Amino acid sequence: MTLRGRSARLALLLALGACTEEVLAPGTCPNYCPGATIETADTILTDVIARDSAFSGYLQAYQGEAIPVAEVPGVDSRAIFEINAMLTRVANHLPDTTTVPITVDSARLQLNIVRRDTNATNLWIKLYRLPLGLDSTTTFAALTPWFADSIVDSVNLSALLALPEITDSATGDTIRTDSAGHVLQVAADSSLILFFDFDTAQARFLVPESGKVAYGVRVAGDSLASIALGSMESPGRDARVVWFFSYPDTLGVPRDSTAQRFSAFDSFVFTPATPGLDSNLAVGGVPTARSLLRVTIPEFLRDSANVVRATLMLVPTGPVPGAPGDSFQVVARPVLTDLGAKSPLFVTSAFSGSATVHLNSTAPVEMELTNLVRAWASDTSATTTLVLGQVPEAAAYTQIRFYSSRAPAFRPALRVTYVRRFAFGTP
Repeated sequence: MTLRGRSARLALLLALGACTEEVLAPGTCPNYCPGATIETADTILTDVIARDSAFSGYLQAYQGEAIPVAEVPGVDSRAIFEINAMLTRVANHLPDTTTVPITVDSARLQLNIVRRDTNATNLWIKLYRLPLGLDSTTTFAALTPWFADSIVDSVNLSALLALPEITDSATGDTIRTDSAGHVLQVAADSSLILFFDFDTAQARFLVPESGKVAYGVRVAGDSLASIALGSMESPGRDARVVWFFSYPDTLGVPRDSTAQRFSAFDSFVFTPATPGLDSNLAVGGVPTARSLLRVTIPEFLRDSANVVRATLMLVPTGPVPGAPGDSFQVVARPVLTDLGAKSPLFVTSAFSGSATVHLNSTAPVEMELTNLVRAWASDTSATTTLVLGQVPEAAAYTQIRFYSSRAPAFRPALRVTYVRRFAFGTP
């Protein structure tokens, strides 16, 4: 090999060595460094929610899992219930099927208090006799006379709670009882079970009416007079009556016995009534209202951004009246398909958002919907519609209203925090 050839080969090897060295240490070469930085942005999308509407009539008061009873500024809510028919004759000796009439001695009414404001003072629970035939059409006005002069019994719940506990050594349950015979039992979940003992006059067992009875419950107090009773929709917590009666046996000797009867109907009536729908978004109340929001996902969230956080922002039209302790949940759920008022809901909680609404507050309501907006951004075929509802429904007189997209200054909005796609440098 000539001297010129060796020199050329040496130069080539040196050049290759220099290139290899830069590949092993790419940081020294600007061409191998990223050409951008990670950028996070936050924006409030005020025009992505449109064609939003409110619909009413999903559930009625008698379908709720609790019965609200309150007497607070601006609201008067009363529980009503009717107890199933009672037997009026019994067979006095089997297999002889001859029956004899019963004589009712007394009765015991049980009410389950599933919620109460622990800050209430001098809280009274008042029981009234109501006419039979209560149903979903019964109104507050129709029962006003009965709640005025048909009181059966009353108890000061605050005073009863302040009494010393009596512990049942066999069951471990704790009870409190007053001089009038009212008994208060504290359940394992901190709910209260209240018992009223009635004599013959209070029980008022009427054979022509097959022993059916109907009652109403009101509350009164110095402040925060609000409770909720268990209903037929919460199994084992509805109102019930135990009748104590006697009947003569075949020798004419009185025999004592008992029979328990449960609620045949329960509901609540309240004033002022829930107003009709308007141009705003309504959630809750009775009959129950829900609101439908249709969302348009911007193209930049689909093509050039990753969603870090998404929050639905709603502005109430005014405070919700009621006791401060009677807060409730508003939940946003996506739909499987958009059929307007009849849209079936997607019930998986991973894609739902919720917020607590505090009564007498006008604070904006915000719900985190990050998982849902991420799913919508990644699937162009998804139905981007959600429904606002109250939890639980038909268990409260409270209804909140939000401004709709027809109020430009206060319309629903979506706040999105996102990261722009990273732009790598050119090698």
